[in-house]
Amino acid sequence: MNAPTRLRFAFTCAGMFAAGLPSLRAQQQPLPPAPAPAQAAAPSLPSAPPVDKTSQPVAGFASKILKDPSPLPNSGQVLMSYANVVDKILPSVVTIYSSAPIKAPGVEQIPPQLRPFFYRFFGGPDGFGMNEDDEPQFNPRRRGGPQQRPQQQPEDDAHQQRGVGSGVIITPDGYIITNNHVVADAKKIEVAVDHNGTTKTYKAEIVGADPLTDVALIKIEATGLKPATLGDSSKLRVGDIVLAAGAPMELSRSVSQGIVSALGRSNEGIVGGGRSNGRGGKVEGYEDFIQTDASINPGNSGGPMVDGMGRVIGISTAILSRTGMYAGIGFAIPINMALNIVEDLLDDGAVQRGFLGVEILDLDPETARLLQIEDQAGALVKRVGAESPAEKAGIQVEDVIVAINGKKVDSSSRLRLIVSSCKPGTQIPIDVMREGRRLTLTATLQVLPEEALSELANGTGRGLPQRPGAGAGPSNKDTVGELVSGVTIQTLTPALRERYDIPAAVTGVIVTKVDADSQAATRGVEEGDVISHVNRMAVNKASEARTLAKNSNGNVMLRVWRKGDTMLLMIGNN
Repeated sequence: MNAPTRLRFAFTCAGMFAAGLPSLRAQQQPLPPAPAPAQAAAPSLPSAPPVDKTSQPVAGFASKILKDPSPLPNSGQVLMSYANVVDKILPSVVTIYSSAPIKAPGVEQIPPQLRPFFYRFFGGPDGFGMNEDDEPQFNPRRRGGPQQRPQQQPEDDAHQQRGVGSGVIITPDGYIITNNHVVADAKKIEVAVDHNGTTKTYKAEIVGADPLTDVALIKIEATGLKPATLGDSSKLRVGDIVLAAGAPMELSRSVSQGIVSALGRSNEGIVGGGRSNGRGGKVEGYEDFIQTDASINPGNSGGPMVDGMGRVIGISTAILSRTGMYAGIGFAIPINMALNIVEDLLDDGAVQRGFLGVEILDLDPETARLLQIEDQAGALVKRVGAESPAEKAGIQVEDVIVAINGKKVDSSSRLRLIVSSCKPGTQIPIDVMREGRRLTLTATLQVLPEEALSELANGTGRGLPQRPGAGAGPSNKDTVGELVSGVTIQTLTPALRERYDIPAAVTGVIVTKVDADSQAATRGVEEGDVISHVNRMAVNKASEARTLAKNSNGNVMLRVWRKGDTMLLMIGNN
C-alpha cells in the first residue's frame, strides 16, 4: 500500500530511539548534530553546581549582554566574503551533548498500521491481551507472559539515548541559550567549547526551560568566554542575508548562508502542540518564527542565526521537510523573544505570562460582512471570561481588537504573542472596533493560569454528561424548535432556569439538545448554552431565533452565555 507523501516538521536536534523501533516517529522527529566550538580554558563544572540566582539579578545579567541595534551598513549590500562575520560568531557557538533514558514510544505515537507489530514485539498494555484483529483487548485475568509490558531498562550508559545540538554563549561567565528540545529530559549535559583550535568539554546545568517557546538557558562553570553580540530581530526584513552556525550532522563549527524568507510564521504547531495538558487537551505553544532558506540540518538546533554583521538575530529551531533533512525551509526563534524568555527564566527558572481572558478568532470575509467591517485585520473577540481582566476592562463579545499596548494586531496569533510577552500586573491600552466606532480601553493583566494554555479536544465539548431531563419541554413551536441542524432550543422558563442554573439577569433562548455528530457540535455549541443574540439581534423566544437563523444565507452568528462567560460562535446554516 502506498502511503501519501506528507510534509512534516522536524526539530533539528537528533536522538536515538529504542532498538527495533528506529522509524516509528514519522510525524515530528528530532534531528541530530555534533561536536563544536571551544573557548578559553576554564575549570570544569561540578556534577551539580548550584546557580546562585540571587547574585544574578536580571539587571546585572542584562548588563553583561552585548547589544548592537544599529542598521546594516551600505543599506545591507551583499559582500563578497563573510569570513569576518564567521570569525566573529564562531567562538561563541557551542556543541551540546545530552543523554536521556531510552523510552519506548507510547501507543498513541505509533501509526495504527504498525501497532500489531508493536504489540507482538512488546506486548499489549497491562491488563490487555490480543484479539483476532491483533489489537489489545482488556482481559483482567490475563497478566504476565508475553502480553505484559516489558520492564523499564536501567538508566545506565548502555540504555541512554544521546542527542547532539548547538547553543550560543551570551555571557562571559557561561550562560548559554539553546532549544528546550535539545536538553529536555536530559540526565547529563555536556558542552564542547572551542578556543583557538582546542576543544574543552564542560558539564552543564539547566537554569530554566520553556517548552511553549522551545527556549532553554543552561550554565557552565567557566570564565573568560567570548559572548555573542545580540542584534534586534524586530528590524529584520525579508531578503536580509543571514548565516546559521552550529553542528549539523554532528559537524561542529559549521556555517551556512541564506536569506530571511518570511517573518512572523505562527500556528505551525512546531512547539507545544504535541504536549498533553493531562486533562484530555493539548497545550498550544507561542510561535513567531523567522523563516529562512539557510541550510539547517539535524544538529543546528539551538545554534545562532546571525545577520551580515555577525549579530545574533535568531535561534535555529526546526525545519519543514519531507525527509527530515534540509529542504530550504527552516525556522528560528527571534532573539528578542528568546532573550525576553531567558531573562524571565533567570529569576526562578519559570516564565510568567500576562493573561487577558479572551478567546479570539481571525476575521474571515463572512464574519467581517456580518459585523459590517471593511478591514479584515484584527482579532475578533469570541469569548470573554468571567471576572477576567478583559471583562473588567469592558471588552465585549463581537469587539474586534485592532491594537494592543501600542502594537498593531493583524491576527489572533499576534494578539496572543503580544499579551504573553507582557508581565502580570502590567496595564495595557487596547483599541477595539465596536459598532463602527474605535474605542480605547485599559486592562490590567493577570498571571496566565495553567488551564488557559489548553484547548479541549477538538473544542467540541463532546462527551459531557447529559443533564437529567434534557430536551424535555413543551412542543409549542413558539417556545421550542430546531435553530439549525442538530440544535434544539427552547424559550427560557423558570423551570429551565432552575434546571440549568441560569441567573435571572441572563436573557435569551436555551439549547436543550445538541446532536453530537452535527456541525454545530464541532463548532462548540453545548447543551445548556443560552443564546442571547442571533446575527447581532437580541432574541427572547425560540421562534424569533429560528426566523433570524433561517434568514441567514451563510454562517449564523450566535452570542452565547455559558456558566458566566460570554462567547461568539459561528455555525453553518445548513
